[in-house]
Amino acid sequence: MGILDEDIQRVREATDIVAVIGEHVQLKRVGRRWQGLCPFHGEKSPSFSVNAEEGLYYCFGCQAKGDAITFVREIERLDFVGAVERLAGRAGITLRYTDANEQQNRRKRAELYDAVEAAVAWYHDRLLSGSDAGEARAATCGRAASTATTCARTGSGGRPTPGTPSPRRSSCPTRSSWMRGSAS
Repeated sequence: MGILDEDIQRVREATDIVAVIGEHVQLKRVGRRWQGLCPFHGEKSPSFSVNAEEGLYYCFGCQAKGDAITFVREIERLDFVGAVERLAGRAGITLRYTDANEQQNRRKRAELYDAVEAAVAWYHDRLLSGSDAGEARAATCGRAASTATTCARTGSGGRPTPGTPSPRRSSCPTRSSWMRGSAS
């Protein structure tokens, strides 16, 4: 069960490896290649090389190597299918799967991840801007120099005090609407 080989090949061909890696590493063109600091280990001088013509990268320091799919797998900690889906979405390629149920299962899983991300964002916003969240802000982020910076970096969130009305509460899907499949 997986993605059709032809679709994987289309993703590889459509992906600009320099652009993908450039989102995580500051690259500088040196001749026909691109160089930068390796994202997989600490270093002071660039040993990470990207060959746009071959669509491959290699680090002379830690020997990390691969193509755009491998890079996305490693940097974002995804499985192979997840990395191909991420790159396909970026390139606007619709993937076909070897098993019809696999596509439906992956779509459901993506919807669940989106729902969790929406909930995290809502709770995070509550912590940063809720009128009743001052005590939670102090307890969660108060030890750092900048509450907003610390909370933003960690994605911390807080629930409203029970019984406190929230004008933005309707923007977060309720459990029952989420279970029915609607986000209202």
